[in-house]
Formats: sequence, structure tokens, C-alpha cells
Amino acid sequence: MKILYIGTPKTYQFYKEGKNPSHWLYGAVEMEKDGHQVIWEQENSNFLNDYKLVRRYRPDLVFIPNLNIRNHAFLLFLKRIGIYRKPIIAFLHHTPKSGKTKFVYSLLLKALNHCFFLSKKTMEETINGGYINKDKCSEPGWGPDRNFYAKISTTSGDYFISTGKENRDFDLLIDVFKETKAPLKIITAQSHAGSDYTNLKEKCAPISNIEVIITENSGEVYPMMVKEMANAKAIVCPLRQDKLNYCVGLSTIADAEGLGKPLIITKNPYHSEKRTENYNAVTTKQEWIHSINLLKRQKTIDYSIQKCYQNMKQYIKPI
Repeated sequence: MKILYIGTPKTYQFYKEGKNPSHWLYGAVEMEKDGHQVIWEQENSNFLNDYKLVRRYRPDLVFIPNLNIRNHAFLLFLKRIGIYRKPIIAFLHHTPKSGKTKFVYSLLLKALNHCFFLSKKTMEETINGGYINKDKCSEPGWGPDRNFYAKISTTSGDYFISTGKENRDFDLLIDVFKETKAPLKIITAQSHAGSDYTNLKEKCAPISNIEVIITENSGEVYPMMVKEMANAKAIVCPLRQDKLNYCVGLSTIADAEGLGKPLIITKNPYHSEKRTENYNAVTTKQEWIHSINLLKRQKTIDYSIQKCYQNMKQYIKPI
């Protein structure tokens, strides 16, 4: 079957070079390994982009790994009114917006043949909001690429590490590690999606137990980050309390699962309790300090992109 992937093909190139795990492509690599022909194309905001791609390639199925309604509105509209008839499946990462745009979201999401979710809570909110029917939804259990992490040797160093960049609460993290004196490495980008971390290095310069490494905002730096995580004592993921309205931090959970590392992470209602039960899910400063001093270790790897794909397979079929 010919599958048109509309997302970030540069990530696929990094995967082919061994730099990134396959779960960053949300099952498309596993589709390819399963014998399907995957056509890797770039998502963009051009209104006619999707239409031109389906006209050019004539795929049997369209797969969108991170559905941004604005970028795919025209193709979904054509599907909704019956002009485009091939199946479209997608991952929806956030609960749709309410208010004036609710009608648009409801109209276009119902065009999907199936919608996958990273979070059960996001799925329930989307269904209960009337955006899409329950029988078109599932949460397949997105998780780490076991094959990628199996090739990485790990040791248990003496430092904690934070590698995230999305809505991170570095002020809390710095305050906690300044008090505990435990060694901490922070690897992050200079800025990301409205968050500015340009002064982070300067802020931490007087604190001898905290090292800050600012990288480019690119998947190409992941090999360096995963090596640092592999040699760390534990991974930490401080999330902003005012931004816990989606499953932010899930990629870090996947890293911890893949590497078999202990994790301290801000408690997020969009992460299932089953997913975080083996980790240290915390809220307050004192809970952070307690977890640093008494780590809970992960016992098993329950999630993987390979298992996720097996749950997706029944929806990957032509009409």
C-alpha cells in the first residue's frame, strides 16, 4: 500500500542516519518496515499543499503524525464533502479549541477515518466535546523505539539531567538543585515555542553543581543528549504548572522508558497513572527534593512504538 506521510521528513533522514529513534515519526517507520511504501513529504501552511501532494502521488492512505487543523483544512474539507475519498488517519496531540473555532474543528475532525491520541484524557475531552465520534478514536500507547535504545550502553553516573525545552519550569528546577546540592546538567535550546532560555546559563553560572548546555533547536543534537541521559543517575522533567493542558513531557517519559532510567517529572493530568506509576511524579518543591533524595526506579518497559504500531495496524487499510 502507498502511504503519504505529511509531517517532518527531515526527522526521517535523521532516523536513517541513526541519530533519532523511530517513535518521533509516530509509526510511519514501522509502516515502512511492514512492507508499505511510505512517501515522506513536508507539512506546511500553504492552503493547497496537501491537495498538490495527493494529486501528485495518488496515495492509498494519508497519514498525518501531528494534526494541525490549519495546515490540513483544505484536504479535510474535501474529504468531509466526499470529493476526496481515500482514508486519512492522524495523531491529534492537543484537545481542540472551543469557542468560535469549535464548528471548524468539529466539521474537519469528523473527516478523519481514524484519530490516534497520545493521551487518554485528550481523547476523552475531544470525544466529549463533540468533535469526533468515539468509534473513530483510540490511544494506541505511543512509546520508545526499543531497537534504537537497545544499541545504547548505559551507566549510572552521579548527575541528574534535564534535556527538554517545551514549557519547562527551570526556575523551580534551579531552586530545588541549589538547595539539594545534587549535580545537575541542563541541556536545552535557546528558545522554543515562546519560551526564552537565553539567560539560563548566566543565571546558573554562580551555582557550582549546575551545568547548562545551550544547543541549537534541532533533532540533530539528540545523539549528544541521549549519551548524556544514558550516563546519568536519573532524568528530570520540570513542567510549568500553567501549561499542563496537554501531554507535555511524554517524550521525556519515552526516553526514561527506553533507557531504563529513573525519572522525576512534574505531575501532569494528561499522563496516565499507569504510565508514571514507576516514576516520581511530583508537584511541590518539597516533593521534588524528597524524590531527588529517594529515587523510585523504573521496573519494566510497558510501552514501545513497536507495540503502538500493532495497535494502529487495523486502521491502516485502503478503501
